[in-house]
Amino acid sequence: MSNNAKPPESALQPLAGVRIADFSSNMAGPYGAMILAQLGADVIKVEPPQGDDSRAWPPFVDTMSLTHRHMGAGKRGMVIDLKKPEGIAVATALMARSDVVIQSMRPGVADRLGMGQAAARAVNPDVLYYDVSAFGSGETGRVMPGYDPLVQAFTGIMLMTGHEGSPPTRCAPSLIDLGSGQWIAMGVLAAVLARHQGRPVGSLETALVDTAFSVIPYQAAAAKLSGQRPPKAGSGNPIAAPYQCYRARDADLLIAAPSQRLWEGVVRALQAPGLAQDERFASVSARSQNLKALEQALNQILGQHDADTWIARLTKAGVPVTRVSGLEEAVISDIAQERGTFIASGGVPLVRLPWLADGQPIKWQRPAPKLGEHSLEILAELGYDDAQAAALLGCGAVVAAQSADPAVLDSSVP
Repeated sequence: MSNNAKPPESALQPLAGVRIADFSSNMAGPYGAMILAQLGADVIKVEPPQGDDSRAWPPFVDTMSLTHRHMGAGKRGMVIDLKKPEGIAVATALMARSDVVIQSMRPGVADRLGMGQAAARAVNPDVLYYDVSAFGSGETGRVMPGYDPLVQAFTGIMLMTGHEGSPPTRCAPSLIDLGSGQWIAMGVLAAVLARHQGRPVGSLETALVDTAFSVIPYQAAAAKLSGQRPPKAGSGNPIAAPYQCYRARDADLLIAAPSQRLWEGVVRALQAPGLAQDERFASVSARSQNLKALEQALNQILGQHDADTWIARLTKAGVPVTRVSGLEEAVISDIAQERGTFIASGGVPLVRLPWLADGQPIKWQRPAPKLGEHSLEILAELGYDDAQAAALLGCGAVVAAQSADPAVLDSSVP
């Protein structure tokens, strides 16, 4: 390849040849497995006959959930009824021929079904077995069911989010699920690397509650030491100011000036030397202790002009600032266009993975599968002949592709 030639989109495929059996459901495990699929792994998404719950989550495009389109991208799909012994036999055959098994059943359920870590290792001693749960497999956590908002509520995140006086507020994105998926992907990558180095890892475990604490590490440490609850952050951060949203005459602005140097830039841009002379705002620590007073003072000045005027002045002074946008504006912004935020998958724009490899995005490997789309193909790979496959279909242990998802087209989605 010449120095000037661009590499293909899919150049970063370090997991080519690695097979992953994805028995996880909903969002955390499937998101992690999706990342691994984009990195070249052969991910086989195993679903129950009714399909993964995510298939039913609106909005829909061409009868398929957008959530499932994203979480299932790059995978092959197979339907196995794990309530039937014949289905367990097929699942066992799949685990025997996989490098990685990811499952997110309640702790103990996989063992009762006969497809826990011991059962997987009995047929495949080298398999990496990845447990995903809400609160872990310990005596207390194993009986606690969990979804993203439950974990946000449990770990105090809801009482840190929003403004003072507001009710408990969920962080709008599924931060804990998606963050757990990222840890799962990193864990598998680390384990594959360790195996190549001759130091294999047999099992990994990620609990959503672990992820929740990992995204509030310094707040959690401070609460552990002090016994005090952190204040609600609103649009900012209590350790620095100005570092939040403020109101110009026609729009909200986010001003990020957490250092003394940047604060001096704010004072120059606002042409407000009195702020610099006010002892309440003399240092980072002082401003953090007087957040409300500072907010009132800045809003009074910023309200005198439009947002564009202040953005120009603050930018000239070297102060980070942006207009607060709606998502519908952000997705069509120059930045989204410049960064190539969206990549088409099955004709639908999906947000790409946050990597540029040699300047190129990672290509979506294939669209998300229809329910049971690859069941017959995978059965053949596992060594089942036509008669055996027909018997599995006949008893309902395996289900082959349906024509469409059991969902209604939402024409409001482009």
